[in-house]
Amino acid sequence: MLFISIGIAIAVVAAILLIAIPLFFRVVVSTNEVHIVQSARKTLSYGKDTGNGNTYYEFPSWFPLIGVTKIVLPVSVFSIQIEGYEAYDLGRLPFVVDITAFFRVNDSNLAAQRVRDFTDLHTQLEDIVQGSIRSILSSRNLEDILQVRSELGDDFTKSVKEQLKNWGIEPVKNIELMDIRDSKVSQVIANIMNKKISEIEKESRIKVANNKKEAQNG
Repeated sequence: MLFISIGIAIAVVAAILLIAIPLFFRVVVSTNEVHIVQSARKTLSYGKDTGNGNTYYEFPSWFPLIGVTKIVLPVSVFSIQIEGYEAYDLGRLPFVVDITAFFRVNDSNLAAQRVRDFTDLHTQLEDIVQGSIRSILSSRNLEDILQVRSELGDDFTKSVKEQLKNWGIEPVKNIELMDIRDSKVSQVIANIMNKKISEIEKESRIKVANNKKEAQNG
C-alpha cells in the first residue's frame, strides 16, 4: 500500500508540474506589440492582427525542440529624432539640422530577419535617414535649402521609402526638417540672413526715395 500511495503522490505531482510549468512560460502579447518567435522549425508572429493569436509559450532556447527566441517590435507608430546633425551643402558650407521621422512596422517577420531587436532597428533606421539627409542636402546650395526647406521632407521620404521596404518598415508621413541653423563654428546662415535683410532694407530705401521724387515732380 505504501508503494501505491507513493506512486499516486508522484503521479499527482508530475501532473501538477505538467500543467504548471507551461503556464510559467506562457506569454500574453500586449496590444501595442508584436512578438516574432523563432523555433527550430518555423518563425511566427504573435499579437493583434497577426492571425496567430496573442499568446505563446516562451520556452528557453536551450530546451531541445521546443526552445524559442523572440524579437519584440511595436505595432504602433514610432518616431526617430535626429538632432544636431552636421550637414554640408553643395559648396561644403556647414550647418546643423534637426529631423523628425515617423514609421511603423509593415512586415514584422521581414523586420525580424534584418535586426536583433528594436534598438538595432532604431539604429539602422537612423543610419538610413541620415544617409538620405546627407545625400539630398549636399546636392543643393544652402540658400536654396533655406528657401525650399518645407519641400525637403518629401524628398527625404521618397529617398528612403524603397530602402525601408527591405526592413519591413514604411514611413507614416513625410520626414520633417524641424530646424536648420549654424553650427558652433560657423556663421554661414547668419550671414545669409543678414545679407537678405540688407537687400530688403536697400530696396525699401530705394522705393522710398523714388516715391519722394515722384511726389516732388508731381
